[in-house]
Amino acid sequence: MRRWIAAGLVLAVMLAACGTASPGARQITPTPAASLRGLTNADDLVTSAPEGTPTPVPAADQFTVRVWWPDEIYPADDDPSQPILTGQFDDFTQTYSRYTLQVRRKRANGLGGILPTLRTAQPIAPGALPDLTLMRRSDMVTAATEGLIVPIDTWIPPDILESLLPGVAEIGEIDGTLYGLPYLLTLYHMAYRESVYPDPPTTFEAVLAQTPTYLFPGNVTGQGTGANLTLLLQYWAAGGQLVDADGLPALNRDPLLAVYSYYEQGVALGIFGPDLMAFSQTSEYWDQFETGAASLAFVNSSTYLRRRASVPNTAPSTIPTLTGTAITTPESWMWVLTTSDPDRQNQARAFLSWMMRVSQQSAFSESYGYLPTAQRALQLWDDQSYASFAQSLLANMVQVPVTQRSNSAAAALQAGFAAVLDGTPAETAADEALQLLAN
Repeated sequence: MRRWIAAGLVLAVMLAACGTASPGARQITPTPAASLRGLTNADDLVTSAPEGTPTPVPAADQFTVRVWWPDEIYPADDDPSQPILTGQFDDFTQTYSRYTLQVRRKRANGLGGILPTLRTAQPIAPGALPDLTLMRRSDMVTAATEGLIVPIDTWIPPDILESLLPGVAEIGEIDGTLYGLPYLLTLYHMAYRESVYPDPPTTFEAVLAQTPTYLFPGNVTGQGTGANLTLLLQYWAAGGQLVDADGLPALNRDPLLAVYSYYEQGVALGIFGPDLMAFSQTSEYWDQFETGAASLAFVNSSTYLRRRASVPNTAPSTIPTLTGTAITTPESWMWVLTTSDPDRQNQARAFLSWMMRVSQQSAFSESYGYLPTAQRALQLWDDQSYASFAQSLLANMVQVPVTQRSNSAAAALQAGFAAVLDGTPAETAADEALQLLAN
């Protein structure tokens, strides 16, 4: 009898436990967009654990995906793209009920940043690292060199690679090995006022003939050593190189002289001057373009897309070059894989595939002012005029190696440019640049 009573008590406890499991179950899912307002700490977790999930998933069948998202590309509280992004997080866990998602906001660099934290945590606390994170290409190169991320050639679903815009996959490669999957893209071009110029000046000759008030970052502060991007791309389009056949820093005199002569003539006409050296970022002079103090300005696509509404009658154009040859270079935020564990890699791939879906990428990129990397995502943009311009620009994209952008040849190219702006003749500046490199 005592055995029967004991068995009955055990059964009663078990039934009571089962009866209370569902109402009290917890599953980590993203909070609704409205409750995310005011997140400012770079280490804030974008996800939380609401009560009362109606159908609990057994712990043994639950998977966690850890993602670090750079603050630099996390939308502000009042940005219309924020609910789109957090909605995509939410939809992921709604669709994949076995997955919990942890998205942590972090700076790309600096104290507590993504790259420094990967360095310090990998040898002592690998379990605290994310499965996936977004990185700039320059940081990706550093992370790959230091062994902080793993190659993804065979990990990325083939259909995702096949969906990318032409030439975009190569941005994620290092010496032929794929380490990053480009997600958000920025291209460099010009913005001009259609009310001032019926046709944009795309050649050196056209710029000199139209004498526009023309602004671009003449300095490289904040970009490391080397040459400013406008100068570098114009020199490159004229046939110049920054290394010789042996891979050593070098400059080519004819392209160098062609570019310096253009700036010498521009200085004489009052188009250019030493004041360009005060700018190192497009945002530093956008206000001048906005108020009409300038009618032609070098921009990146993100600045243009996010701020063009403030400048009526504005259109995009290519960077002026010697012959009018279109040229641009990309900057990209890309997904990199930080875990070598096969199970965590599989779980991370599910989230990556979700974020790279054409509809997801198209909606977030257009609302946030970045270019998507999937071709179909760009085709789905409402703004097909700019989408077509961007696609044509991509066909003329060059990837200047990071090591060349900051080598001694690029530094000599920049030094000669600064001298021309100060009044040094082009021939003399070219000779001095070559001599500087020879020393």
